Amino acid sequence: MAAARVTRARMFLRLITKALTVRKSRVAIALFSIMIGAAIISALLCVYFDISIKMSRELRTYGANFFVGPSADSEERTIDFSAFEAAVKTVPPEALIGASPYLYGIVRLDLGNAVMAGVDFSGIRRLSPYWQVDGRWIVADFDDRNCMLGKSLAKNMELKVGDKINLVNRDRNFETKLTVKGIIETGQAEDQQILVNRALAQQILGQDGKINHAMMSILTEGLDIDALASSIERRLPFIDAKPIRKVSHSEGKILGKITGLMALVAIVILSLTTLCVMTTLMAMIVERTPEIGLVKALGADNGNVVLQFLSEIGVITVSGVVLGIVVGYGLAQVLGQAVFSSSISFRLIVVPMTLAISLAAALVAGAIPVRMAVKINPSSVLRGEE
Repeated sequence: MAAARVTRARMFLRLITKALTVRKSRVAIALFSIMIGAAIISALLCVYFDISIKMSRELRTYGANFFVGPSADSEERTIDFSAFEAAVKTVPPEALIGASPYLYGIVRLDLGNAVMAGVDFSGIRRLSPYWQVDGRWIVADFDDRNCMLGKSLAKNMELKVGDKINLVNRDRNFETKLTVKGIIETGQAEDQQILVNRALAQQILGQDGKINHAMMSILTEGLDIDALASSIERRLPFIDAKPIRKVSHSEGKILGKITGLMALVAIVILSLTTLCVMTTLMAMIVERTPEIGLVKALGADNGNVVLQFLSEIGVITVSGVVLGIVVGYGLAQVLGQAVFSSSISFRLIVVPMTLAISLAAALVAGAIPVRMAVKINPSSVLRGEE
């Protein structure tokens, strides 16, 4: 009994091996089709699992998405700088891209009045890396000898990089001389402003330890930003903390559209792969009609025929998926560099998901060919009628 089972198993393996090696061109076409489908599916899955964090980081280069300022219930127009520091500490360090306080005031320059903004330059550089700078950024937040001008203000005041300007606050009889280290172009209000470090602005305006508000750039992936705002307001009831809804909503819409596009591409690729594999298997069944008829005539039932063809499809699919995952990971890196200028992480969950999707597509592709094999009549084949 055991010997008979071993013999049948060996015969079964021999039939599968022969089927996969004799018709190499057909098998290669099916294998290649599944490999391409698996490669694209695995690449899209790799990108999908990374896209939220990648998109969030990418969109964080376009400005702040979180505001901290005086409570709307109070009549104050400023908050303590220490409150801003406490709010920043509430944000998980890995989620904080950049943050800067702002303190505004009107000052006198050589050719007229201007709006001055006191900022932390290290924070604002991370907060708004899209700013175009002619000259150089101010590197040190304690630098009280240099300033940066908005492009429109510099043009109106006929100033360029390296010029010396007198900055005066007549209300406090305060005057200092600064060097223009950089001219910024933002497309926003900063184009009309002069930027100095926060401590100098507080000294000029007599607002020691005060700021008007602060802006933050926070990664929203895996973080409930509304809960974060509520947490800050509970800890610091005299301030308002809130996400900038327009920015957050735009991020969600963009992410949803990209995810939908990826799903559509995956469906189209799977459909084409399924059709290609199906036509290839049908051609193989037609070629193997005499073989199938002979096997049935020797005692194989429909279950044996189905098992044989499903086994062949399984071997081809698994082989194609293994090759496809390797190719797909390389494709994911190409997509990551092209779109996000960074690599895409590989997650083990991609392997079973790609295998399951590919097997499902292969089974759908094999349904009609296997049905054709089951319907072959051995007596007709032996008489030469098929």
